[in-house]
Amino acid sequence: MVAKPEDKAMHQLQGQQSELLDKIDELRSIGVGGLVELPQLIVCGSQSSGKSSVLEAISRVRFPTKGTICTRFATEVILRRKPQAKVKVSIEPGDSRTDERERERLRSFTSEAFSSDNDLKNLINQARDFMGISDNVDQHAGFSDDVLKIEISGPDKPELSLVDLPGLYTSASKEQSKEGIPIVRQLTERYMAKSRSIILAVISAKVDYHIQEVLDIAKDHDPHYERVLAIVTHSDKLDEGSDEEERYLQYIRNESIKLKLGWHALVNRNHKMRDVPDDERDEEERKHFAKGRWASLPRAHVGIDRLRHRLSKILLKHIAGNLPTLIRDIDQKIDDRKQSLAKLGTARPTTRDQRGFLLNISSNFQQITAEAVNGFYNKEFFGGLSDELLESGDARRLRAVIRELNEYFADAMSVHGFRRQLPEDVCEVPQPLSDFENPKFQSYLNQWIPEKVTEKDIMNQMIRQALNNRGIEFPGNANQLLIGELFRDQARPWRDIAQYHLSQAWGSVNEFVQLAFEYLADDSTKKALLADIINPRLDMLRNSLDDKLDELLSYTTSGHPLPIGRSFLQRIQSCRTNRQLQSLRNNLILNSKNPERSTSEEWQTKFTLRDLKNAATQAQSSDGQFAVADIVVQMQSYYETAIVIFIDNVAILAIENCLLRPLEHIFSNQVINKMDDEEIERLAGESQEVKEERERLSRELKKLEAGMRTLSTFNVDRPSSNRPSPLDAHLTSPSRSPAPSRKRSSAHHRGNPPAIQINGSTNGINHRGGLESGEVY
Repeated sequence: MVAKPEDKAMHQLQGQQSELLDKIDELRSIGVGGLVELPQLIVCGSQSSGKSSVLEAISRVRFPTKGTICTRFATEVILRRKPQAKVKVSIEPGDSRTDERERERLRSFTSEAFSSDNDLKNLINQARDFMGISDNVDQHAGFSDDVLKIEISGPDKPELSLVDLPGLYTSASKEQSKEGIPIVRQLTERYMAKSRSIILAVISAKVDYHIQEVLDIAKDHDPHYERVLAIVTHSDKLDEGSDEEERYLQYIRNESIKLKLGWHALVNRNHKMRDVPDDERDEEERKHFAKGRWASLPRAHVGIDRLRHRLSKILLKHIAGNLPTLIRDIDQKIDDRKQSLAKLGTARPTTRDQRGFLLNISSNFQQITAEAVNGFYNKEFFGGLSDELLESGDARRLRAVIRELNEYFADAMSVHGFRRQLPEDVCEVPQPLSDFENPKFQSYLNQWIPEKVTEKDIMNQMIRQALNNRGIEFPGNANQLLIGELFRDQARPWRDIAQYHLSQAWGSVNEFVQLAFEYLADDSTKKALLADIINPRLDMLRNSLDDKLDELLSYTTSGHPLPIGRSFLQRIQSCRTNRQLQSLRNNLILNSKNPERSTSEEWQTKFTLRDLKNAATQAQSSDGQFAVADIVVQMQSYYETAIVIFIDNVAILAIENCLLRPLEHIFSNQVINKMDDEEIERLAGESQEVKEERERLSRELKKLEAGMRTLSTFNVDRPSSNRPSPLDAHLTSPSRSPAPSRKRSSAHHRGNPPAIQINGSTNGINHRGGLESGEVY
């Protein structure tokens, strides 16, 4: 049996490469196309630019063109290879159709028992009427975002997708209103925005190029023109030898506006040729490009025969290049659906089912919380060890966050934990380990700014305090109660800094809990659990933190310092010795005949016994002042011991004991077992929306898993062999070797996707999902 002309025209897109095209069409047929972007060709341009004629020339299937009546909706043409020739038509409702009954009515439109071009013309008109599109501009905008899908099957048809979009226009007429202008543009942009669409930008040579905006729109979605092929129609309408003709010749040579896929020139049917056979139309086109300056163009860039060849190669490479990311996208969406279904759980019509659902959530919550508190981040909830995660301080890694906050707290207490900053010879402020420029650390430091005082100021103030608080102590001594008063005054910032630290720690725990329940439960269950169970218990933990802080600070508001241990005595003795030596040295310098030589090490070692006696006498004459200074030394020594204990107590007795340790028990099995049936129903009962969501996710999961099985022949795990496949010969240039494959380590690919292998070999496309540069099509 002799094949029909339209079948022979598309035979160029068959052969060795049909495996890839078949699989993509199979994905579309099982519904994966509605969940992930699939590679396709889209035909777009201004009205009357010849889009439909280009589509007709490529497919050899007649599409209706009636004067000024342009396409009013997107038409997806799917050419499929089947034993018998037939046409199947359906309507996919657009996003503007919000009424579910109307959507179902549109989906009911179908017809598939005809094969002639005349039948197709009548069918498109029927579909337009079914969508409610009228020629009467006063009644409708005249355009629809619904999609007419036409599947043309035949024994020799390839698997190919072509989309004819409504023509762009900028002014209203009696056939089309101004309301349709943005509708058409939005529809065109929606298809162009899909990164796996090859944009066939149709430009008519009959119309001034500068008023045809199709390339400008394409650039918004493909800035480097990597997936745009410009098709110049009506090239025979240009005056021979004119400047306009030369301008278009430069375009087609890719000299003026450079496109990665290049340009192509065609001759469209005119009115006289509307009924001539396709072969005669093609012959007239060949004659045109064989004369004049058109003969200087590369033959690969003119004529419908060569356009079919270019599209075959471009589409095939585009599909092959996108397969790694397509597989990754499907894999990711499978994981997303599984996680969402896991959150929803199985259907739970009875109270027993609902209680079991909550028990499962509580068990998982306790496991995740225990790992987070102990710093074991093995579960999927915690994510991977990516650089972004490490830099951001992910709240899921609770132990790491708490340790960081504890370090900020300890450093802030060390450098800003005192009301007055004493002189360095009395109090040496340690350098913090935290970065002063870190905003989180700065927020801790901002809780209190110490007041800087000189040694003279502090001594004068303490002398006045000592005189005002004299008791029964012996002369030359100060009232020991001053130590407690001075310590309590110096420790005043502790509460502000500690309160801020506890609020930060509680906030981190609260964020962790929110993320955990977002991971473990569906949105409805999560909201119910947080509102009724979790948040009240978190508030109880917050209150216990406040109570513990009051307890830890109680000795800073009343009582008397009671230092215990040798470290305090050793620190006191060391400070006293240093102060006595400093006083003796100062007096020796003042009494010397050459005080300006006081810095000379050799001179300082030469003193008489009289010099030492006079210096010691002067030191004894200031015993009252020395006693006051000793009070400051004792206070500071006790302060340095107490602040270390306080920091540790806040971290251990408050945060660990009152916040982290009881955290996993805020939603335990015991909590659920104590609930009555009414409370269980309120927390875990299913609404109609949840049931519908589970059904939707289950349907989508089945489609995606079927899609993954469809692509299972493209192995991304097995190393490539040296045996080339026929597809490699088609895709790979002679000077380029096949790229090595990468092993797919998990369901989530990071970085560049792996190479795709077909029959044990890799293709010759780049692994960014685009087309190889440096090739001419």
